[in-house]
Amino acid sequence: MSFAPRLAAAPWVLAACIAGLATMPALAADKPKKESTLGKAKAGAPFLTKEQLRACMAQNDRMKAQLAETLPLQGALKKDGDDLAAAGDTLKADREKIDTADAAAVQAFNERLAERDKAVEAYRARSAAYNTKVEALQADRASYATNCDGHRYFEDEELQIKAGK
Repeated sequence: MSFAPRLAAAPWVLAACIAGLATMPALAADKPKKESTLGKAKAGAPFLTKEQLRACMAQNDRMKAQLAETLPLQGALKKDGDDLAAAGDTLKADREKIDTADAAAVQAFNERLAERDKAVEAYRARSAAYNTKVEALQADRASYATNCDGHRYFEDEELQIKAGK
């Protein structure tokens, strides 16, 4: 038995083995995960765990809902405050024109004054409720800024959370 034919085929067999190994996918190397950030994260910012990311996403959604609920109230409160201020100015101007000898005119003025006072109390109650909502929103924003903003996360985890996993 001669080794010459086998030795002549050895380089071809070796080349075929190397080519086969080169075409196999790299099993040990994972595909790098895509990163994203909440806010403006720096390169060394910590990564959020999947549960932290889920909590941050829920908190962000909650803040958006609170903001959407609160903004229309601001415009209505401003308008009511301006209307009450104008009514107060009108009452001040009318006060000097009232004939104090006319009991009916004095009674009508006092009724208007009482109505305005009730409106002011209602405005103050609505304003206090609005301020409570604004303070809660500011507290949520501060918490979000501390716990979420500027942190990095993996995009595939975000997609999993959005898919309900």
